[in-house]
Amino acid sequence: MPKQLPRIMRMARAYRNIGRITEVMAVLVKFGFGDLAVDMGIKGVVKRVRKMAGLPVSAAASSRPRRLRLALEELGIVFIKLGQYLSTRRDFMPPSYVVELSRLQDRVPSLPDEDVSRILLDSLGEGAFREVSPAPLAAASVGQVHAATLPDGTEAVVKLRRPGLERQVATDLNILMNIAVQAEKRLAAVKIVKPTEVVSEFGRSLLNELNFRAEASTIQRFARLYAGREGVKIPALFPALCTENTIVMERLSGVRFDDLPGLKAAGINPRELARLTARTALEQIMLFGFFHADPHPGNLYAQPGPTVAFMDFGLTGQLTRNTRDELLRLARGAVRKDAAACARSVLRLAGNPGRADRDRLELDLSALLENHLSKTLKEINLNDCTRDVVDIMHQHRLQTPPDLLLLVKALIQFENLGAGLDDDFNILDEAKPVVMSIYRRRYSPERFFRDLAGKAEDAAYALKALPKDLAPFIDMLKSGRIRSEMRIRNLHSLETALRSAAFRLSVAMVFSALLLGSAFIFSSNQPPYWRGFPVIALLGLSAAAIVGVVLLTDLILRRKGPP
Repeated sequence: MPKQLPRIMRMARAYRNIGRITEVMAVLVKFGFGDLAVDMGIKGVVKRVRKMAGLPVSAAASSRPRRLRLALEELGIVFIKLGQYLSTRRDFMPPSYVVELSRLQDRVPSLPDEDVSRILLDSLGEGAFREVSPAPLAAASVGQVHAATLPDGTEAVVKLRRPGLERQVATDLNILMNIAVQAEKRLAAVKIVKPTEVVSEFGRSLLNELNFRAEASTIQRFARLYAGREGVKIPALFPALCTENTIVMERLSGVRFDDLPGLKAAGINPRELARLTARTALEQIMLFGFFHADPHPGNLYAQPGPTVAFMDFGLTGQLTRNTRDELLRLARGAVRKDAAACARSVLRLAGNPGRADRDRLELDLSALLENHLSKTLKEINLNDCTRDVVDIMHQHRLQTPPDLLLLVKALIQFENLGAGLDDDFNILDEAKPVVMSIYRRRYSPERFFRDLAGKAEDAAYALKALPKDLAPFIDMLKSGRIRSEMRIRNLHSLETALRSAAFRLSVAMVFSALLLGSAFIFSSNQPPYWRGFPVIALLGLSAAAIVGVVLLTDLILRRKGPP
């Protein structure tokens, strides 16, 4: 082999998988993406692949998005998952690619019976089940699900992970990352969104899906959230039977959401089911900050009541409290058609980038609000709204956090579920009472004082650490390493100003102490009470109010000291 190898071939040899690199390149060339490889500086690989495979650079005459989908399907599980992930990235993927990649399906054959038996035996040993159905209930790229009966007769389902996935995923992720590195260096069109960051985020998502122990923990977390709540059913988990390769849980029965005759036969009102599903989704997102991110009809069952039974938990999303609060502020700004407030929320969600043109962003959001909110709720399409918002963020080069994109995907899927059950369904119509309830709860006086007590604790910790933090500075002063020279004019005026400032500072400290102390007492809820509120806390708040009035009066009446 020649001494000077193309970079991609050197990377392939480093991973000791030249065969897989060649296979990936051959498929890309086969479906007309040899030009992309050439642009990335790996022209030599393309020539070698064409010579070995005898394939033209552009063998397919169909559209480029369709050829990409076909190429990813041929390359296998990891590339199919990549395409499915990219179909959610509306922030940089063109709409035609989003539509085409959303059609990707991980159609895989079922595992042979001997593989199923071997996985169960290796993971759980003999006697874990009385019976396991040989025919799978469902099969996907990561695993497949079988009906099973435990030794005590309990009906269960067991989810098995396909063997050999770890090595395959690791190899393909390494190849993707190195392709992303080359693309980032050589292609000017990918400067806004870094391919390496996209592959990293995709890799984390895929590895998390392979982690069956993490999925088992997710099921337990949902079970705790819905303990004692009606309308939602989470299957019971059998932790002793959950391993790196197996998840065993209660087998739930029900009707698929897309089986309207079955729903009617079971006495389930489709309209009530649609509204319940929407409320459940919104509570998960805005209240829990932890939501099911793949709510397609195969992952949910409907039960009489109605009740929504969640099944598969391989894909979930999580939002911080700050993100949820920002989404609430964004929703409030949108309802009020306050483009400035919406722009502030969008910038905070994007990490407050300094390069953003705030005035232009506000104008674009104002046009979007006028376009969508001039319609009735039934006419508003959530898919169109989210697409337009993401497009605006992309135009302003604002990076959309991956969890928000996952949230958008989940909301659209929930809306599609509801629309399939009720022609008049609109998730925004259902969102209003839920959001208002959460908003009142989040900004209630009790929540305010609880948050204030938390801030006071942080402030106390900061004050406690202040002497230690200032020690190096004081040592520098003592050693003479910091010298200063100051000439003061109008010393008398300065003294007057300092006295005034000291008085105001003292009053402010008393005010703060009374307010924070009252907040602590309020949060501890100590008797005696007056109309349900702690008397001492009320007295403290009253005193704080009086001191606050004194301070405000002084600020109004006293003039500032001379410059």
